[in-house]
Amino acid sequence: MDEVDEVTRPDLPEVSFDWDPETWDEAAHRVVELVIGVSTGWERRRPGPTATPEGVLSRFEEPVPRSPVPFDLIADRLEEVASLSTFIGHPRWLAYITSSPNPVGVLGDFMTSAINPNIGLWRGGPASTSVEVQSIEWLKELLGFPPEAEGVYTSGGQFANIVAHTVIRDHAAGWDVRRQGMNATGSAPNLRIYASEEIHYCHQQAAELLGLGTDAVRLVPVDEAYRMRVDALVRMIAEDRERGNRPIAIVATAGTVGTGAVDPIPELLRIARSERLWLHVDGAYGAFAVLAPSAPLALRASADADSIACDPHKWLYAPIDAGVTLVRKPGLLARTFAFHASYLHTRAAADSRVDLAELGPENSRRARGIKVWMALQAYGLDGYRDMIDRNLLLAAYMERLVQATPDLVLAAPRELSVVCWRVEPDGVPDDRLDALQAEVIEELERQGIAIVSSARLRNGRTALRACIVNFRTGTADVEAVVQASARLGRELADA
Repeated sequence: MDEVDEVTRPDLPEVSFDWDPETWDEAAHRVVELVIGVSTGWERRRPGPTATPEGVLSRFEEPVPRSPVPFDLIADRLEEVASLSTFIGHPRWLAYITSSPNPVGVLGDFMTSAINPNIGLWRGGPASTSVEVQSIEWLKELLGFPPEAEGVYTSGGQFANIVAHTVIRDHAAGWDVRRQGMNATGSAPNLRIYASEEIHYCHQQAAELLGLGTDAVRLVPVDEAYRMRVDALVRMIAEDRERGNRPIAIVATAGTVGTGAVDPIPELLRIARSERLWLHVDGAYGAFAVLAPSAPLALRASADADSIACDPHKWLYAPIDAGVTLVRKPGLLARTFAFHASYLHTRAAADSRVDLAELGPENSRRARGIKVWMALQAYGLDGYRDMIDRNLLLAAYMERLVQATPDLVLAAPRELSVVCWRVEPDGVPDDRLDALQAEVIEELERQGIAIVSSARLRNGRTALRACIVNFRTGTADVEAVVQASARLGRELADA
């Protein structure tokens, strides 16, 4: 103690960031009121703001505060953020494949932020790591993957697919890519991956990031239903072998971004096995639809794939972000991603702890699995089955409404919950119709009716595109969007 007493204590600034229970209670009540406000009362709210991009940006141009701002004023600003937001939870948000966040998941994210685990390493979040391990087990069971399969959470489907491609490359290249790089000997064969013309761009992005180059992704033609053509795939594999290239994988899309098409997964699985190729399923959108009775039967074959990417923040209605990569063969994730830096090693002896940084390319990251784990308990597989089926049945109803409405034309076959249609009023010149589709999409949003997106069809034409992955969407919403698109099409054509 004498030695310690001789050390002069520093003169610390009088500052604290901590709150007592009463301050927490008061501030949390205000925030909860705001959360309730942006999670209810949809009949009174537009799906998007009325302000222009310039108008929104101009509201957030003040300099950083030099002195503390009272929390009430910060909450007022937070309320302003809400008023200028696009509400992906709105029942007529139908633009992209991002779902409304379920209430249990919203609270799960709140609690996750309060615990603030960093679960790259076990000691940064033992309970949160265990929750992720358990929820991965549940997702494997949901999708029909075997118990020995492994998985890891990612930020979303894009990164989940990139993780899968990294495993595929390292496993199938035929040499030690991690140590030697892509062409250490100067004579390594060109690796080839086969995917439909309708794939998400992340597969080509993965090829770029992994040093394969985008030419490594061979785009296979699709049929009239936007599904990969098996005959073209077989021919392209044979051509590559003849050229000295090395085919390594087939990517089956379980729900394309544009039209929601599901590739013929059973046939692709058969070809992958006969050609000794890896079959990866991009199920970021459609994987979880396997629960629903109305889903395409081809989805069931995903259970036999070598890997699958899926997004709980799509059809499990989790708040962003939550993606997952599942790999059938155990040990491949660690073989691809594990590093053993000395400063990360803290085990005195072998034990059963799990360091998730060894299963993926992220070390510091939040616990994404708590909100998924909570929701799987709150709603159960039966609840998810019924809600996903509800979305599919609503999409089928929307398809029938389009077919029954004058001036509207169904533009692509529907398999999941994406509906594509065109507004084609009588007398409108053909060269005016593509511009008309864009105008209708813009006017639907400007008038606060709905937010939909566009799809580029095989014939080069543009269509309106609605995707239902929303537990709030109902029949009245679908009817309103279809009727408004026909009305606006006529009004804009006559203007």
